[in-house]
Amino acid sequence: MRVFTYRRISRVTERTTSIERQGEHCAAECDRRGWKMIDDFADEGVSGATDPEDRPAMSKMLARLDEVDAIVFYKLDRLSRSTLAFAELMERCKKAGVALVSCTEPLDLSSPMGVAMAEIIAVFAKLERAMIRERSMDARRKGLETNKFVGGRFPYGLTPAPHPSGKGRVLVRDADAVKVIRRMAALVVSGHSASAIARMLNEDKVPTSRQQGATAKRAGGHESRDTSWRGNAVRAILRNQVQLGYRTGKNDRPETGADGMPLIVWEPVLTWEEWEAVQVAIDTTEVTRTQRHDAHWLQGVTRCGVCDARLTQTVTHGHKGLKCSRPNEQRHKPAPFIRADDLDEWVNERMTTVYGRMRVIENVWRPGSDNRQERLAVAVAIKAMRADREAGLYRGTEDEAEFRDRMSALLARRDVLDTTPETEPHWETRDTGRTFGDVWESSTLRARAALLANAGLVVRVEPAGGKRLPVGERACIEPEDPAAAELAAITADMENEASMPPRRAPLTEEQHEEIRQDLLDDIARQEGL
Repeated sequence: MRVFTYRRISRVTERTTSIERQGEHCAAECDRRGWKMIDDFADEGVSGATDPEDRPAMSKMLARLDEVDAIVFYKLDRLSRSTLAFAELMERCKKAGVALVSCTEPLDLSSPMGVAMAEIIAVFAKLERAMIRERSMDARRKGLETNKFVGGRFPYGLTPAPHPSGKGRVLVRDADAVKVIRRMAALVVSGHSASAIARMLNEDKVPTSRQQGATAKRAGGHESRDTSWRGNAVRAILRNQVQLGYRTGKNDRPETGADGMPLIVWEPVLTWEEWEAVQVAIDTTEVTRTQRHDAHWLQGVTRCGVCDARLTQTVTHGHKGLKCSRPNEQRHKPAPFIRADDLDEWVNERMTTVYGRMRVIENVWRPGSDNRQERLAVAVAIKAMRADREAGLYRGTEDEAEFRDRMSALLARRDVLDTTPETEPHWETRDTGRTFGDVWESSTLRARAALLANAGLVVRVEPAGGKRLPVGERACIEPEDPAAAELAAITADMENEASMPPRRAPLTEEQHEEIRQDLLDDIARQEGL
């Protein structure tokens, strides 16, 4: 009788179950029965829960079932720990006319009793695996309760350290990563995009999350592959609530305490005000169209004098310039085109002379009050608790008592917050105390464009009509929204008039007559002299 022998082990736990010992038992069983061993298959480092077709050695063995009469193995759980997988394997071997023989169990699948015994053994193997999994999950839960690091990836900004108890590890703040996160937050609030921040980090050779140790393997001496910062990684780090000190659980919801409020597990990297400013800044930069790196510095602040469309960089007859950005089928004629060098020289001259005394302003983000954010957190916690109760997660007297206590605490906190005034987050313009003449020459081209944009100014260019006109005759620097600027000027004039002394009221007829009589008396007196 020709047979295959099969061995499998996931890890070395006992000497009696080692892959070598399994081979010795299988060879002895073949000798005892007088069977001829055709080939030996061994899957080392493979779990018994793995599907047979996904095991390298077993998949090859199953493809050659027509060559043998039986498969000899050490123990049933070496074949499979899943009842369904074992049943499918048993049915496949039955159709191929191949018997399954165990060296240590009374298993003979050629008889009905042997099949029944095999199914019973498989059930107990599955039970054993479920018990092991339950013990592992219980150990994981207890580890989380004591803030132990139970393995897997951990967020950027944290790093493993020995647990205070001396057993296991705990996640603590990574001082170097915290500096990087705060730098990211400052840059994104100041108007830099996530992609631009990633480029800065790469230029400064700042280690990425993988290189810093984003996986548990890193703590075991595993060297991460070379990688680079990406804009998506920057956004993900700044949006992670771990920067507020929270530890998130299922559905990325922060873990809450007895009062229903999120638990502060680690020292926050960002305050609520900073967190909100960062989120608003990310949302703003994500919807803002970014310029190409080689785009002309005035491209974002120049407008067509006919249709008010942006001017984009182009090359015409060998000259680099700016033209109306409308598509060809929508472009009007004549359309403005102006040489880039001529426009650069004119704008720089105007901004240092005519607008040299104009004050430079900047946009500053004013975050809302803490109460607004805390009110949102309380509302989310109340909604989550009510949803959990409707889902039937609170059962029994103890659960209901816990629900009432936590809900009462949340409602009381909400009442306190409702009586506290809040400040809506908003952008404000702030006078820097400097003039365009002070900062223009020392600023980069991109910074000059930002100065114009912050001041609400644009360069409007009219068509030349086929003539080579001076830039000053077809271009002007004016407010981006002339109507709004005119309204502001009228409002200012009205305010100035209101501050002037009031005009005198018109004279009455009696006053006119009295003045006339005084004049006549003066004339008669003069004639008498």
